[in-house]
Amino acid sequence: MVAELVKARISGDLEWEEEIKREALEHAYQTHFGQVVTLDEYLEILDIAYPLVKMTCGCRRVQRGMPDEENFTCMGIGPGMYKWERWPETYRGGVEFITPEEAKQWTLMNHKEGRVQTVDVFGTPYIGGLCQCEYPGCVAVRNRLDYDFKFLLKGHTVAKVDRELCTGCKSCLGRCQFKALNLEVYTNKAYVDMDQCFGCGLCVTACPSGSIELLDRESMPGLAEKW
Repeated sequence: MVAELVKARISGDLEWEEEIKREALEHAYQTHFGQVVTLDEYLEILDIAYPLVKMTCGCRRVQRGMPDEENFTCMGIGPGMYKWERWPETYRGGVEFITPEEAKQWTLMNHKEGRVQTVDVFGTPYIGGLCQCEYPGCVAVRNRLDYDFKFLLKGHTVAKVDRELCTGCKSCLGRCQFKALNLEVYTNKAYVDMDQCFGCGLCVTACPSGSIELLDRESMPGLAEKW
């Protein structure tokens, strides 16, 4: 799919590019796609999903060549995990069954390191996976940013900076995986491009002054339909 998109883009054939995206998404929305969630939403899922397993990330394996022993960032959920051996290529490196509390501590570590939390559908509407990845390692994030392929949907929130509270400390810079966060040179204040924001909240949890908040996407007319 990506190879065809690149060919279409190089040729300048926008109709061909849109056709490729449309056909690919029709298939993806029936089988496998994801959506960005906040840390709090992710932790809430861990309270109701069972069982929970650590597993290796196929994206990081392919994109970054990560060896299995260093690549446990994704999580499988649900009864299908009891039969994980049926899909050896998906679960290369095996799985590790963990408790909700262990999963939460592991999630907090990944969030602190700057990974985006997402929920992933495997056969709509069955949610079978929870990912924690980053650009450019994550195929979903990379394809969304580089080709606007909406295999990964934006979250239900968007970040906004309170400029009165922002101290320009730069703690949030480098946390955004979606190229939505910058520092305005003339004000020395953080700035979020809300149109580009996916609502992951990585900037919010990094801000020591509490100057960044998450707002409901659907409450904002200009963003409500931009997923």
